This record gives sequence, C-alpha cells and structure tokens, in this order.
Amino acid sequence: MKNKSILLISENKKLKDFLSKKLLLLRNADDIEIADIDKIKDSDNRLTPDVVILDLSGKENSAKDEIDFCKNSFQDAYLIMYSEITKSEFIANMYDLGIDDYILPQSTQADILIKIVNALKFSSARKISSRNTTLLKELDVISASSGFYTERCANELMAQELEKLTEGVLMIITYDELDRARFSLDLMQDAVKSTVRVSDLVIEVKASKFYILLPDTNENGCIKVFEKIKNKLEDRFRIKAGIAQITSRDFRYIEQKASAALSDAMLGTEDYCIFIDKETGEQNTELPVIEVEPVKKDFKLFQQKFNKKLANVITPVFFRMQRVFEDELPDTKIEQSADELQSIFHLKSIHQTSRLTLVYAGLGKVVIYITHSGLDSPENRELIVPLKDLTEKLLSDIICTFIDEYKSCIEP
Repeated sequence: MKNKSILLISENKKLKDFLSKKLLLLRNADDIEIADIDKIKDSDNRLTPDVVILDLSGKENSAKDEIDFCKNSFQDAYLIMYSEITKSEFIANMYDLGIDDYILPQSTQADILIKIVNALKFSSARKISSRNTTLLKELDVISASSGFYTERCANELMAQELEKLTEGVLMIITYDELDRARFSLDLMQDAVKSTVRVSDLVIEVKASKFYILLPDTNENGCIKVFEKIKNKLEDRFRIKAGIAQITSRDFRYIEQKASAALSDAMLGTEDYCIFIDKETGEQNTELPVIEVEPVKKDFKLFQQKFNKKLANVITPVFFRMQRVFEDELPDTKIEQSADELQSIFHLKSIHQTSRLTLVYAGLGKVVIYITHSGLDSPENRELIVPLKDLTEKLLSDIICTFIDEYKSCIEP
C-alpha cells in the first residue's frame, strides 16, 4: 500500500472513482489510496494519511469497532465517515463515537471538496500541535500523564496570561489532608480536566495541587467550577480550595493571596475560602465568603510577630547568604528582596533559575516555596514553618540546601 494523503477504507472499488471525480481541484499530491480494513491490519506498512474516509455502508452495526480502529491507528488524521444512512440520529451517534465529519452519496461536488480541503488543513494543524505537545512533554513543560502544564514554566505561563486579563480568578485546589489515604491523583486529574474550559490555564504542581486560572470569571463562577470538580469526585475524597481575585499582574502576589486562603480552608471546616484584604476588609457581601475566626482575631498580632521575624531573621539571613555565595557562584546572579508579604532569594544563570520564596500565610506560620526551572532541575517543593520556629539557623540551613540543589544543576 502506498502512503498517500487520503486513505479510503472500503471494499467498494467504485467508491474511489466516485470520490476522485469530486476532488479534481485538490493538489496532485492529495491522491486517494483505497484498502479494506483487514488489509490494513495485516500490512506491515505504517500509514500516515492526513485524511481517512471510512466507508460504513452496510457495516453500521460494526461502526464502533471500525471507528475505534481508525482513531487508534491514525491518531492525527481527520476521520470522515461515508454512509448511505442519512438519518440525523445515526449521524449524531457517529459523532459521539469519534468521527470528525461525514459524506453522503447525494453530497455535491462542492460540499465534498470543501470538507476534504478543511480536513487537510485541520489535519496539518493537528500534526503540528501533536509534535509541539510531544516536545513539551519531553521537556517536562506538560505532564505526560494529565496533559496539564507543570510547574517548570509556571511563572512564565502565568505572567503571560495575566498580561491579557481584565478580569479573572486564581483558584488553588488540592485534597483535604484528612483524606490523604483515600486520595487518587488520577481521579483528581480527570475531574479537573472534564470541568475546565479551553481558555482556562491549569498548572499541576508536584504537591498534588492544581493552580487554575479562570479568565473572565468572578468569584461566584469560580465557586461553581469548584463544586463541579467536587461533584465529579463523588465523595471519594474531600478537596479544599483557596480563591483570589486577579487584582494585579504580579503572579507571586496573586499566588500568595490564594495560598493564604487555601491555608485557611485547610485549617477550617469549610471546603473553600476566598481571600479578603485584611486591611480594607473589602469583600462582596453577596458571596459566601468564609471568614476564619482565628485569622480575624489574631491577624494584627501575628503580623507584628512576622514583621519582627522579617527585620531580625529573614532580611539579615538573606543579605548574609548573598554575600557568602556571590564569590562561590561567579556566573550566577543573586538577588534578594523582602517586603511585608513575601521575601525572595533568587539565583539565576544562563541554564538555570531557582527561587526560594518565603510567604507569610497568616495564622502564625510561613510557607517556603522552593522552585527550580531548568532541564535537570530537582523536584520543587514547599515547606510550612511555624513562625516561632523560624530561626536564623533553620532559615540558613534551608537556604544552604536550596543552593546545593541549584549547584547540582549547573555543575558538570
């Protein structure tokens, strides 16, 4: 069998002549090869057609098996059904089974030609997309198991999307710690995948968390998405979510707010919490916002304690570590910054970028996010440290380990 751009699977030799006469305006290279399905199964040749036309005339009862065979054998090809049955219910059922389009005996030349031309264009775009997706999976930018983006390029992806948004919500969703033993990553991935829209951005991090950016969505809409994901899990295990409205182009700032809300949800009895600006107290009273009493009661006290840690521990350690390692890492740019919400220790070279971000999450604790972006990066992770336990020695040890991981990526 020749490997041509259009493969007709049929036992009817006259059907090839019928279709060829309708496709006179196609390119010379867009020729039709005809073969019956048994011949294809027995052939050692790996055919890669752009378009597959499957003749189901008289084979309607075996339609599912033949469509499944075509979808599995020619994954990037555009599948068109040819059938003598014109009932809309039958055609709708064939779409459900996986066909992309259909041709009928009474279809006009113009109709068939337009469908084939569109099929060739679509197949070309699908193959390019498949090639790009394969490359991104090999680089671990896209998860091979779920198809979601990974945390390797999370900062860049989120920054790019935030530049386009005028309104939106970031939701961080994960399983309830009390249901750790019952948690299934596959079920969680399927529930998220079957709920989000094409326009939504989903990033799956290794701590079994999902960052879901919902463009043109308010907090009410985000809650509905959460409830749909929850319902799809059918009480197999409980999930928690932190929700923050997009009020900035700074992903780290938005992430910190959503993380703080998630921490409140994990410690409280509610399934989700919405971030509330503690200083202004601004919130939409029509929304079911969850207020955790300990946060409201002790926020100022914890903030004062954190400010002392920032001045007496975090900032001095960051400056000291920068001075210590600047000479040891001459080809690395070391940056560190701190404010009342987060502190960042950033290492950057040509081949590797690593970031240690310390976020005050309220409730007397800090969350330390360690992220590495490079081809051979160590696993990203997060640490939750009680505020009272954050000493100079502990923070110095964490940063030294972080720097050792960074060095393992840049040293031969």
